[in-house]
Order: sequence, then structure tokens, then C-alpha cells
Amino acid sequence: MSESKEFKKKLEKYGNMYEEEVQEMLILTGENLGGAYSLTRGIWIPSANFLAGADTESGEINSGEVELFWLAEEKDRDGWIFDLEPLTIYHIKCRKRKAEKNKENADLLLNKYMLVEVVGRNLQNEGLLNVLSDYRKPVFIEDGQCGRFELERAYGCFSAVLPWNGGECNVSLDYDGKDIETAKKALAAFKEIYADIARWDRDFRDFAARKLTELANDWQPGGGATISEENFSNRILISEFSIDEDGEYTVYYDDDD
Repeated sequence: MSESKEFKKKLEKYGNMYEEEVQEMLILTGENLGGAYSLTRGIWIPSANFLAGADTESGEINSGEVELFWLAEEKDRDGWIFDLEPLTIYHIKCRKRKAEKNKENADLLLNKYMLVEVVGRNLQNEGLLNVLSDYRKPVFIEDGQCGRFELERAYGCFSAVLPWNGGECNVSLDYDGKDIETAKKALAAFKEIYADIARWDRDFRDFAARKLTELANDWQPGGGATISEENFSNRILISEFSIDEDGEYTVYYDDDD
């Protein structure tokens, strides 16, 4: 841990958002590790999620995704001090985020902790190992028209590679992490589009061409051939289609350089 005065000052201020009491618990880390955002120049806030925690004395399991945060400096980017690995059991010391007085934001701060110390690594705990076993079980949605979608827990979606107008497309159904019906509603919305794929694909291409052909020509090197809207529309290639339960979708196309 850095001993710089600036870091100590920021650490003390950041720590004021968390309870003074230091708790110990066993945790099972999730798959979303390694991310960080900048607090100020040269100082970062890394984060890690964990799938479940266990009381160090009673062994009681507290399920539900929880987030850990801490402070690190630029020089700590390789491993962010604690070198946490995904889907691993750790014994940690941490401090719980203080309750938020503003009720509108109170729920956003539930199950957030400041990581203070890693006491033990790569541990064994029956309850947490059961959580890990359940987490690793494959989950599918089967559909007569579109085939099999598999849950991608790390990305919060069900996905499948489907034929698309002579090519292939990775289709993602948003999933709220709790109710599989959210993904099934997204699938129902997608099927309405997929049933008339040729028209929708043409409309997507034409829309992109109308909006972006001028920009594509601006990017051409000096003396390069002018790209027409028709040429633009014909050259782009579908790569991914993402949709949620409300039918809101995002379509990704490769731009053929």
C-alpha cells in the first residue's frame, strides 16, 4: 500500500463513507474482477463482486451479489493490491457502506463494502462451494424457432449464434440475474423481428447508411473513392443483436474497415 501523503488523505476521506467497524467474513468472488475507475489523478477505486459470503464463526451463508471497493494508486494497477481471482474463496476484513439518508439512493448502497485486508486465500468452505457448484451449472432456454440460448452469467444475458440472412449473428437476451422470465420476454420480442429478418436487416442497413455514409467519407484517406449509401449498406455485416424484455434492442454491424 502506498505511503504517499496524497493517497493517505484520499483514503481517509473515502473511508468516511464506510462504518468504522471492521467485519470478517469468507467470500466467494464472482467473475467481474479487475475493473477500476479514477477517483482523481493517479488514484483509482478498484472493485470486485462476490456471489456469497459466509460468517467466519457460524458458517451461515449470505447469498446475493455484493460489491467490494478500495483505493489504489497508479503503480498498483497490476493486481490492484489484493490480486483477487474470480470464483475463489477468500477470508477478508471489510467495512460496510454507511446507510444513505437520501431514501432515493439508499437501495444503491446496499451490500457494498470497503475491502481492508485479505486474511486467507483459496480456502474451502462447504456452503460457498455449494454456491459455486450451483453457479457453474449450465442454464438454457430452448426455443423451437431459434434453438438453444445459454446463460452467460458474467455478462448477464442468454446468448446463441443464429443464422442471419446468409451469415451468422450473436444474439443476446438481457437477463436481470434473478427471473428467467425477463430473458424469455426478450426472446419473444426478438422473435417478432427474426420472423421477418430480411426486411429488418434491410431497414437496419439503410438506417445506418443514411446516418453514417457522410462520416465514412470524411474518414477516407485523401484520394480515396467516395462511398455511396448503397455501397455502405451492402458492405456492413451483422455481428451482434442485443435485446431486453421491453423490446429495446441494439444492433451491431462490422463496418468492413
